[in-house]
Amino acid sequence: MKFSFHSALFFLLFALVYCQSTKDSSQSKQEEPKTETTIIKEILPPPGGEGEVILNERGEEVQNHTGEIPFFQKKSELPLEVFRVYIASDSYMVRQIRYTDKIRRKADLGGDELSKEEMKKYDLLSFVDDGIISIGLNTVTGKLESIAFDRRVPRINDIAKIIQNDASRFNYEHASKDGTPIITRFLVTYQIRLHPGKTRDEIKQMLQKKK
Repeated sequence: MKFSFHSALFFLLFALVYCQSTKDSSQSKQEEPKTETTIIKEILPPPGGEGEVILNERGEEVQNHTGEIPFFQKKSELPLEVFRVYIASDSYMVRQIRYTDKIRRKADLGGDELSKEEMKKYDLLSFVDDGIISIGLNTVTGKLESIAFDRRVPRINDIAKIIQNDASRFNYEHASKDGTPIITRFLVTYQIRLHPGKTRDEIKQMLQKKK
């Protein structure tokens, strides 16, 4: 079931009030002093399978390791999954996990920044959403021909629009000698994270004005 952003906020606000009461009671307990520890990043197998090269949003080769967000670390269970994209108002990251010898996303740091900006107006509560986009490229030009959600659609309509708009702006480089695409159908999986930017009272007032 899909929700509008504001109806989803009502649900999240209820959850936040419940969690806050639990948090307040736990904070009454004495906190133990924190000690600095050295975090060792363990190298993990590539999500796309053994021997696959991983590229980031700049087109740079990177490794899979325990310092990555869990979304990037996990093994891919979808054979057509080629890109993973993480978007928050303070972060935009891409991992290409398959077929880097056949197709590559062209770096677009300006477009990445715009997608981050889009997230800021939804930073009201802590919330994670995700979705999977199916991409079809023209078999001659390699340009975008079809785009649709596949398997998983974000629960909030406004977030779904951000994901679809983001995936539609991607441009690709193809490894064939004549520039025609070798890979024409693939999946892009997204994870969206919202950060709490308003108090409960501010959210209540905003929702009341929307009625």
